[in-house]
Amino acid sequence: MNIVSKLTLKHLLGNRKRTIVTVLGIATSTALISAIILGVFSFFKFFGTIAVRSDGNVHAEFDEVSYEQFSSLSQDKRIAIAGVCEMEKEQSGIRLINDKEYRFRVGNIQHADENYLSMAVVTDYEGTLPKNSSEIAVEEQFLIDNGLENLKIGDSLTFEQGYRYINDELEGFLYLGGNYRSNERFETLSTETCTVTAILHGNMPTKDWDILRGLDSDFYPDTEKAQVFIQLKKCNTTAIKQLKSIVSDYGIKKYNLNTEYLLSVFSFEGSAGTYRSFFVMMGIALAIVIATSVILIFNSIGMSLTERMRYLGMLASVGATARQKRFSIYYEGLVLGFVGIPLGLLLGYIGTKITLDILGEKIIESDMLFAAKGMSGGIPIVCDISVLAAIVFFAAITIMISTFVPAIRAAKVMPIDALRQNNVIKVKARKLKVNPLIRRIFGYEGELAYKNIKRNGVKGKVITVTIAVSVILFLVINFFCKSIERANKFEFQIPYQIVASCSLSEADKLRSALKDMEGVEDVYSVSMIQFLFKKGPDSKTELANTEIADPKFLLPEFSKLELVGMFVLAIDDQEFDKILADNGLERDDYYQDTVKGVLLNDYFHEKKPSEVFNDEILGQSVHYDKTQGYPPAVEIQAFVKYDADNKVYDLVPKTNIAVYVPASMYFSNAKEVLPEEKLVVDLGVETTDHREVYDRIYQMFEGEGYHNYYCSDLTDTAMVMDTVTLMLKTAMYGFTALLTLIAIANIVNTISTGVLLRRKEFAMYKSVGLSSGGFKKMIRLETMLYGIKALMFGIPASIVLSLLMYNVFESNLFTFDLDWLMYMIVIAAVFGILGISMALSVNKIKDDNIIEALKEDSV
Repeated sequence: MNIVSKLTLKHLLGNRKRTIVTVLGIATSTALISAIILGVFSFFKFFGTIAVRSDGNVHAEFDEVSYEQFSSLSQDKRIAIAGVCEMEKEQSGIRLINDKEYRFRVGNIQHADENYLSMAVVTDYEGTLPKNSSEIAVEEQFLIDNGLENLKIGDSLTFEQGYRYINDELEGFLYLGGNYRSNERFETLSTETCTVTAILHGNMPTKDWDILRGLDSDFYPDTEKAQVFIQLKKCNTTAIKQLKSIVSDYGIKKYNLNTEYLLSVFSFEGSAGTYRSFFVMMGIALAIVIATSVILIFNSIGMSLTERMRYLGMLASVGATARQKRFSIYYEGLVLGFVGIPLGLLLGYIGTKITLDILGEKIIESDMLFAAKGMSGGIPIVCDISVLAAIVFFAAITIMISTFVPAIRAAKVMPIDALRQNNVIKVKARKLKVNPLIRRIFGYEGELAYKNIKRNGVKGKVITVTIAVSVILFLVINFFCKSIERANKFEFQIPYQIVASCSLSEADKLRSALKDMEGVEDVYSVSMIQFLFKKGPDSKTELANTEIADPKFLLPEFSKLELVGMFVLAIDDQEFDKILADNGLERDDYYQDTVKGVLLNDYFHEKKPSEVFNDEILGQSVHYDKTQGYPPAVEIQAFVKYDADNKVYDLVPKTNIAVYVPASMYFSNAKEVLPEEKLVVDLGVETTDHREVYDRIYQMFEGEGYHNYYCSDLTDTAMVMDTVTLMLKTAMYGFTALLTLIAIANIVNTISTGVLLRRKEFAMYKSVGLSSGGFKKMIRLETMLYGIKALMFGIPASIVLSLLMYNVFESNLFTFDLDWLMYMIVIAAVFGILGISMALSVNKIKDDNIIEALKEDSV
């Protein structure tokens, strides 16, 4: 170790507190970089695992493949395995011969070869997969439903094979698959007896098939019915390129790629556009982390350079080269990184693992990903060498950028200038002139504080810039988080857990039964009709009157809103009457011949109203031109305001347009265009025991002869939405919290180092008679001036940047609303952090001996 390295280490050890703060800043920065990169890789890997559980261990599917093409694919050196299945609709249905209920006896069968089955069956199973047409694999639940739970491997199973279908005036002739339908029929083509060689336990890729039947080795389906699945030997970032080359080589016209799995190996060719915004956001997050960290490390090393200016000059005077002086700064960055980066990796790994465990558990519990059902634990963290190398690379880049400018300055240090210290403070006397008002308001101490800031030159600018940048980052990121939260369409709180439906004529009976049911807390009408004003290119849906979607009805703030549809909610009369009373509206206006409703004129459902429509929409009618078979027209009579205490307003999520009408009026008019038995009433059921209540309702429907009944447990859906929201908030606010820590460390580090560098200056003030009280007043005023100056730059800049960000989000946010409370909190926090940092730093030097401090070499 040479003399320069030894002196650098000695200097770092001599300034332990600043060194520790800098190391912690590097560690926090590395932890954030780790969280971003580990999180991305882990999520992609997790979704790859889900893709395998959902679609099988296949990389691509080719349709209408000839036997010659299949033979060539099987021999291609790029392909590990190729399997085929026959998609024959007339051989896709089965019916068992037993006395069970018909809906249990019918099912679906798939015919496939052994290679395909080895890729498609990814869950545990008993036995061996079928190898020919005399062997079958059966889903365990299908056996249980038919009372065959005692059937064993090697037993025979007899079934009718054919096709399921419906044939009526409304839908015509359709082949059926999937769940049983009460109006379906079955056409038997043959009776088969096969040996059961495998029992499957809920295999997701073949979830639509109750039986898997093998294909004989000498059989190949007709080309138009042949579906081939392949698995690549080397599935990496070139996978999509390989697959497209295979498709081109063999002239395959119809194909699908397992893009969900291919994305997990970061193969993006041809699909990167879909995920471009995601990676842009990740890049922006990394850039923010690096920029914030650079400021912290740059400040620290810059202060360190100022402290070492004299001894660098002494080294230069005895022959130290520019390269050696530059090496001193690089070596300091190396030492700090050598400690900070591993610590950050450890903290990032722990934090990411905890976060992924919590989020993964939530995702699995919510059934957000159907294929994740049955999985346990959280999202496995991916910590490959390549991932670690990427984290270390970005952390090292951060440190290298931070040390570049100080290293150049160190190389230029000349012996005479360094020993005289005449280039540390460069300020002309005329720039120290003080406005007389400052002395009148704050006294002599205020004048000193103002001059100190001017005299501090670069150090004063560093403190100001550090505070301003910290303020800008925090406020802009806070605006970003609030914007994402506001635009998040997954966040809504429907007040009920179960929806139960039946014919209008049976609605009162159902309502009474539900209210008396154990575990039910409340029951009310949630009947909802959607009127559509726009449709997709392939949609054949009849549109409602599109005139009501005219932009002339929108307020200027929402002039760019594309009104796709509008919900009409038929709520209980007493609930509707409460809305009228709360908004000062007359009840009699809404119980006449026509259906009249009130429009909730609030887009985001927030404390501050976000009104969408002007008064011109009042009196307009939402309706379908074809009256027969469609709901009655609804006239918009008045506006109502959102009330968070009225759960009726939350029946429709935010960012949806809702019109409320009394149920009695709606259904009495609906009976004029539709038979009563065709009208269905939806009732919302509030309960804390949703699973038990759901089962009781379904048993009641089946046992008491209800018509047009339907029941759905919305708890799982709500849990999915909550999980998506939790993921967004965890990412956003976790990121903000860590960046805030870096920003605070920035301020504390800069202030404390700045105070220590001014020991001689403070000793001089005391030597000319500045009292202890006057000294404290000067420091307080200096702190206040730093804060004011930084906020004068930081707050306007944060508003401008937030406005620029708003323009990106504008299609979803519509109105530019700043969180002024957060701005006030930030202002108070700046002065609080500055005051505490300055007070703690000054406290360290309060007992300094004046003579010894004046003798001190450092500035």
